[in-house]
Amino acid sequence: MRRSRSAVLGIALALAFSGGLGGTALGPPASSASAIAAQHSDPASMVAVQAGDDAIVQHYEQLGGSASFLGTPVGSAYDIAGGRAQDYTGGTIYFSAGTGAHEVHGAIRGRYLELGGPAGFLGFPLTDETATPGTAGRYNNFTGGAIYFSTGTGAHEVHGAIRGRYLELGGPAGFLGFPLTDETATPGTAGRYNNFTGGAIYFSAGTGAHEVHGAIRGRYLELGGPAGFLGFPLTDETATPGTAGRYNNFTGGAIYFSTGTGAHEVHGAIRGRYLELGGPAGFLGFPLTDETATPGTAGRYNNFTGGAIYFSTGTGAHEVHGAIRGRYLELGGPAGFLGFPLTDETATPGAAGRYNNFTGGAIYFSTGTGAHEVHGAIRGRYLELGGPAGVLGFPVSDETGTPDGIGRYNHFSGTNMASSIYFSPATGAHEVYGAIRAQWVALGWERSRLGYPTSGEYGIKDGRRSDFQHGSILVHTASGRIEVTYTSVPPALLGVDLERIPTTQKVVALTFDAGANDAGLRSILATLAANGVPGTFFLTGDWVNQFPSDPALIYNAGHRIGNHSMTHPDFTTLTSAQIAAEIGSAQRTIEAAGGDPRPFFRFPFGARDSRTIADVNAAGYTAVRWTVDTLGWQGTMNGTRGPGFVVQRVMASAQPGQIVLMHLGSNPDDGSTLDAAALPEVMSQLRAAGYGFVTLDAALG
Repeated sequence: MRRSRSAVLGIALALAFSGGLGGTALGPPASSASAIAAQHSDPASMVAVQAGDDAIVQHYEQLGGSASFLGTPVGSAYDIAGGRAQDYTGGTIYFSAGTGAHEVHGAIRGRYLELGGPAGFLGFPLTDETATPGTAGRYNNFTGGAIYFSTGTGAHEVHGAIRGRYLELGGPAGFLGFPLTDETATPGTAGRYNNFTGGAIYFSAGTGAHEVHGAIRGRYLELGGPAGFLGFPLTDETATPGTAGRYNNFTGGAIYFSTGTGAHEVHGAIRGRYLELGGPAGFLGFPLTDETATPGTAGRYNNFTGGAIYFSTGTGAHEVHGAIRGRYLELGGPAGFLGFPLTDETATPGAAGRYNNFTGGAIYFSTGTGAHEVHGAIRGRYLELGGPAGVLGFPVSDETGTPDGIGRYNHFSGTNMASSIYFSPATGAHEVYGAIRAQWVALGWERSRLGYPTSGEYGIKDGRRSDFQHGSILVHTASGRIEVTYTSVPPALLGVDLERIPTTQKVVALTFDAGANDAGLRSILATLAANGVPGTFFLTGDWVNQFPSDPALIYNAGHRIGNHSMTHPDFTTLTSAQIAAEIGSAQRTIEAAGGDPRPFFRFPFGARDSRTIADVNAAGYTAVRWTVDTLGWQGTMNGTRGPGFVVQRVMASAQPGQIVLMHLGSNPDDGSTLDAAALPEVMSQLRAAGYGFVTLDAALG
């Protein structure tokens, strides 16, 4: 049977005065009775107490009185700091002037009392225990927070900034669900957190309160949580803009998640570069690894779905991706000779391709060539020539050792995949391409008699030229002729003034000296061309200066040029220094005209001795005399000689390897050019005798 409000109050007062239940553990201690009595003797206090008690009784009745879950009163209402309380068999009703009267019961009340009840940080309740909207659980709000309960989690408090964020995220009905812990100090760092069934909320004074959940939280905790290098969260988990994924930012970095990659952290300089490149929405995509130490070298890296970012103190953070990264890793990555990247992948200026620079070189890529590295001296020369935008184009090989084991090379795409740079310690790095390279290849590359290149390709009069350790290759543009000259003297020809080609084959070398004028040159060239016969022409520097266009007529017609000195002196009367000057001046003069006289030299007047031959050899030349001098240069001798005289002399000495000496100029007395006139018949009779024709190159082996 329900009692009236006045009856209840009467019972409570009677109990209080009789000292009955008021002295239980739920009420105020008996020793405080005198203090309470003194307090209640004040009329104003008595009014306040009565008002509180009235409110408690009224709320009790509203909840159903003794028939409610609260059951019957236990003792009388009692003072607590700032208010009044009344215990019941099923809970307690608390009252303060600011909060009114509200009940707390069950597991929530148990946790509330453990936390100090109204005197604790939670203070007085603001609500009765209430069903949590949208989910099976209960809660009480308090002036300092709330306690939430579910069967699976028990009762735990949430307060302050963490509770504020919790409520913004939907409270128990949100993805975080019910709390699993009270707010707790974060181990090892100044902050607070609550764990929930669906994640956690972390708080610090500098960062505020933010949630972390799911796979990101799992990785966060593996990395040390707030006490780790990532520190406290700066954001809740958030959708990555422009792509399907999630992330949390932290004071020390970020963790990114996608279904295909899982959760991985990115921090420091690598993260800075990652964000500059668009983060997860950029070409790099989501991280596949945490930041990791680079094996074998002092640095760091993160792998991403679309590439990687590498960092070292000396180079900063740069990305490498695609085919370039594939080649980079094949070559050892940061621990290989290329080292760390100095640039991101970048478009090659002036050419359709991409490149990354590294501390030890570069990797270049184009669709047609793939990705290949270039480094060291070869790369230096490559860049001097314009790199991919220059004549060489993109590399089609990595730097590779030469078969002779001495040098290195890269092949390039320029001039229809016919370009290279070759390096040796003795020669440095030089390019070879086009027709010159094709000729060098045909001769046997660096293992040919020419050896390694000692110059890049350069322009000469009416053509192009490259120099090698033991000679040169010249391209004469007007005729398209490719000429190979040698500077080294075969050992068998040292100390020798060659009088015949050492051979058993029936071949003849026609040679022509120039010194006086060019009166017979065009006739001789026409005859040689008409019969398809090559010749060797020994020119003086003075003659070239006097007839500057004539050397081109000779070499464009496919003939060889030799050195006949600068001024045509008797070498036996010269010092070694004067001999070197004569030979060098003539060589430079002939080269300026587009030819190359090496390695053939003919002594003026045929005057020589062992000393002068040695000086000629020292200058890089083979001395060439003759088997027969036609004496056509002597003229008609007052009409006693004609072309037949020349033919007779040649045929009288015909032999395998014969070297025939003729002259280009006319006789100064009678103006005759007997050699030019006799040349058709000379060739005719030699052929009739079974002879063919060669240049002096046949003497070089």
